Amino acid sequence: MIILNKFYKLLFVFAFIFTFIMFESNDAVEAQDIPELHMIVFQGDVFLAGSPVKTSSLDGYTIEAKIGDQVVGSAKIAQNLTGRYSGLEVGPNIELEGKSISFWIGNQKAMETAIFGPLTVSGDYCKGCTWSLPLSRVQPLHFDSLPLPTPTPAPASVLPTFLTGTIIFGSVLAAPEGFGTIEAYVDDELIGKGSVNGSEYSITLDPGNETYLGKPVVFNIAGYNSKTTYKFVDDAFITDFKLFFPEYIPPSPTPTPPPVATAVPTATSTPEPTRTPTPVPEPTPTYTPTPTPTPIAVNTSADLLTEESDGGCNSRGGGPASVGLIVLSLVPVYILNRRKRVR
Repeated sequence: MIILNKFYKLLFVFAFIFTFIMFESNDAVEAQDIPELHMIVFQGDVFLAGSPVKTSSLDGYTIEAKIGDQVVGSAKIAQNLTGRYSGLEVGPNIELEGKSISFWIGNQKAMETAIFGPLTVSGDYCKGCTWSLPLSRVQPLHFDSLPLPTPTPAPASVLPTFLTGTIIFGSVLAAPEGFGTIEAYVDDELIGKGSVNGSEYSITLDPGNETYLGKPVVFNIAGYNSKTTYKFVDDAFITDFKLFFPEYIPPSPTPTPPPVATAVPTATSTPEPTRTPTPVPEPTPTYTPTPTPTPIAVNTSADLLTEESDGGCNSRGGGPASVGLIVLSLVPVYILNRRKRVR
């Protein structure tokens, strides 16, 4: 029984020692599996020279971190806050550790620089210092002025290329009748025109600059694009370059509509204007004076007697009666003369 107890005690000790060794070995393995991220993450405000206040004039520009001429990191200004950059990661790169980092915006270099690696208390590079995890570093940056726009170099010019050959439309060895022009396009841009004569064509391709080198050229006749393409090469003279087109289907003739009779416009009667009666002036009444009757001279009885004695119509009998009638007939004349005198 005593021997059995000793055996259990020894077994327990061996089990404990084995477990301790296993834990130590696992810790060593896990420590070796943790990678060392030799990185620095920069952040800070951005200033223009002469101003103590961070500027928003550089918002949207990209800051590039360089070691020598090599870009090792970049970040956009004001991605989170105006006038400030953040998240500019540099590394890991063991070969560049301990070297100076410069900061650029376009062609403008910041006044500040930084060291790629951990630092000592005095600010120098600490070679051999523990550096397992990324370092976070605040680095304000001052620039002299806004960056100048980068000039875009003009593409170099190229010489034209001449092509000639035959045309096949479907199974017909000729271009459609009535079409004598061939055109060349690159990305829907016209780069050349040529002539077509039956089954033969010739065309000059002249895009003008090097940006068209190696691009496929498509040809067009009668609105049909060629199935054959040509990869543009400048300063070439190529003969017997065959161009294949789909089968040409002539358009259906459009029936001519009968002429439409022109409607004769209905004459519009013009109403006669209402005639305004012209007023006839009434005649002004003119007073016509009554003519004054001429008085008749009355013969005396002596004259009457004389006439009677001379003979006449009253020379017959009945003399006194005739004289009385004459006197009576003169009475009105006498009355009229009397009234005029009275007036």
